[in-house]
Amino acid sequence: MDPFAPLGRTMDAGRQQCTYSPGDIPANDCGAQATWHILWAPNGDAGLACDPHMAEARHRFVFTDSHRVGPDCDMPGTAWSFDEKRCFHPGELVTVTAAVEVPVREGAA
Repeated sequence: MDPFAPLGRTMDAGRQQCTYSPGDIPANDCGAQATWHILWAPNGDAGLACDPHMAEARHRFVFTDSHRVGPDCDMPGTAWSFDEKRCFHPGELVTVTAAVEVPVREGAA
């Protein structure tokens, strides 16, 4: 048994649907809402999977990484963050949260 997933045709993943397709035939495309983004190989080959097909991928294949689908997944220009377990646009602004101290006015109580 080959531990690597058979990568088929390039599919439109813009709608973030599961790209599982037995036999790589359009009539067999899953098309369910994707919940996982899978990086099959370090060269950038990736796919999207629904929960049942992610479970099958974990059982049958080796892959480089995976994370839950987010808004940037599989969109043009995004990069894979192994540390943060998500996709991101290079150069995106990082949101920083800070506590603000409000001084107490004299005589207020």
